[in-house]
Amino acid sequence: MTNDEKAKWFSRAVKFQLEGLIFLEMKSRKNGIGTWVIEDGKSKAFLNSNLEWEAETAQSQKDESFIIRTRFDLDTALALYEQYKMFNLDLQGIQEKAISAFA
Repeated sequence: MTNDEKAKWFSRAVKFQLEGLIFLEMKSRKNGIGTWVIEDGKSKAFLNSNLEWEAETAQSQKDESFIIRTRFDLDTALALYEQYKMFNLDLQGIQEKAISAFA
């Protein structure tokens, strides 16, 4: 496979594993621009703009606010996931310190 063929194949990919069962997935594409979600493959929840996991709702129940909270351009989706990881590591460190303080 040539590099051009690889690039063409990659541009059509719509789902990438970020870590464990966490995936970056393209949900739609308009005018060559993708709309992406961060999905927890185990719980089928989406990371929203508040850095919280939000359960997927049935297609008929998805309102505009759900779409706005959970769909992002590629750069924003990746940045939110990085923020989520940093926040969780900080929170984990605080919990460990609190536990050891009371031990």
